[in-house]
Amino acid sequence: MKTGRHTILIDSCLGNDKERPTRPQFHRLRTPYIADLARAGIRVEDVDYVMCTHLHWDHVGWNTRLDNGRWVPTFPNARYVMARREFAHWEAVHQRGEETPHRTAFEDSVLPVVRTGQSVLVDDDYALEDGLWFEGAPGHTPGNVVIHARSAGATAVFMGDVIHHPLQLLKAGVVDPRLQRSAAVAQDADPPDRGTCRARHPAVAGPFPEPDGGTHRPRRRRVQLRVRVTVTTR
Repeated sequence: MKTGRHTILIDSCLGNDKERPTRPQFHRLRTPYIADLARAGIRVEDVDYVMCTHLHWDHVGWNTRLDNGRWVPTFPNARYVMARREFAHWEAVHQRGEETPHRTAFEDSVLPVVRTGQSVLVDDDYALEDGLWFEGAPGHTPGNVVIHARSAGATAVFMGDVIHHPLQLLKAGVVDPRLQRSAAVAQDADPPDRGTCRARHPAVAGPFPEPDGGTHRPRRRRVQLRVRVTVTTR
């Protein structure tokens, strides 16, 4: 995202060379992510901010890259913005030594940017600049946030994993059966709260006025939702 003043990356995704043995398809990946950014006109040095909706392993992997056996920030000039409540949760998981890929990701993709002084821990209502701000959306993780963007009268929301499938726009509590056993769903911190968050969020409830900045979908496909409303009078 470019705001006119800043170049911002939201949720850096999987990362290369990461040890993810419990997720074989993502273990020690070698992808052209940085080259793809360059083809889109973005060098890693150009990124001013990396904003994290939450700190799951599949959302923070490219925060860092492997350089001579050390994890270093992928974006050397960026500040990495994370919700303070989210960071505190995974810091506690890390300190307890829990066996989860999220703890491993905290070690290889979060702590390195903390050690270089590039991390910025913020409250749930943080605003980077006029027209770009956080909103707390706990459920998928305790400190999950969504990121709102507004420009020239249009608005959008980057929802992270608040929504896993477009059908959840119609019924917030629905879990896609193809994702039922996936880490993204099974490791929601509080499934009841997850559904409540979806149901009350203005980008999900009501007339759906805002575009969504991404969903978990097993295959890329265009999904069109049609809603038929029948009114019966007596």
